[in-house]
Amino acid sequence: MNSTFSNKGSKAAIIILALLLIGTLFYSYQMHQESNATEALLENEKTEVLRNLENMSSLYNEANADNEVANEKLIEAQARLEALMAELKSSKSSVSALLKYKKKFFELESEMEVLLDENATLKFQNALLETSLDSTQVQLSSQLASNTVLSEQNLRLSESVDAAKKLTVERLNAYGVIQRKSGKLVPTTRASRVDNLRICYSVPSNLLTEAGDKKYFVQVIDPNLSVIGSNKPVQFDEDILKYSYVSAFTYDNELLDVCDFVSAEEGDYEKGVYMVNVFDQNVLVTTSTFTLK
Repeated sequence: MNSTFSNKGSKAAIIILALLLIGTLFYSYQMHQESNATEALLENEKTEVLRNLENMSSLYNEANADNEVANEKLIEAQARLEALMAELKSSKSSVSALLKYKKKFFELESEMEVLLDENATLKFQNALLETSLDSTQVQLSSQLASNTVLSEQNLRLSESVDAAKKLTVERLNAYGVIQRKSGKLVPTTRASRVDNLRICYSVPSNLLTEAGDKKYFVQVIDPNLSVIGSNKPVQFDEDILKYSYVSAFTYDNELLDVCDFVSAEEGDYEKGVYMVNVFDQNVLVTTSTFTLK
């Protein structure tokens, strides 16, 4: 009788031990599977970050290839990008490491947007320097290359008019706007959203200048080097100037803010760098640039 109970107890103990062993093996298998899944997920994230960094590097390569003169800022930024890629490739995959590299990626991405925008401006200015389609573009190219033309114009002006009596223009500012039905203007840098371009500048107080009606010729040049607006030519002695519109105002010797609008004939605006020039007859008074994306 005792032998029978003993055998039954031994069998029960063996079954319990077997179940525990099976449970332990199943738990270990599950942990192993979860570990493999986590490792695969981290590797995928790491691959995605590397792909994004390689895309950024390609954009830098294209920007540097377009420049005859190396842009030191672009070269230095790309070197830091390449170093980060090498560091990421050799690093072990972990949540903390990926978070660190993703943060660095977003920082480099923001920096790249700024540098490529500056590079686009430099390319636009270089294009103007190489362009001599008409006398106006020759004058602009000379202005960007050096101050020679402006110095000669100022010299001729000083022979006939006292410089102290001459009006000047300050704080030239140009940007795209969205015009609401209510008349409210909303600034925007999105080329596809622009309804009009708004050009503003200030004429400072000058008690020596004769009060009365004044005007400037404003010229807005798009990324294709075309003059936006009326694009009418006006003759000044031997010079021909193509302008976008005439900015007219009444001056009473006090500080005056002047704002006008100019629109593209077809209503569409190209992405890129725009240049705004203000002329007093054929004399370039001031210039500025802005970018539409």
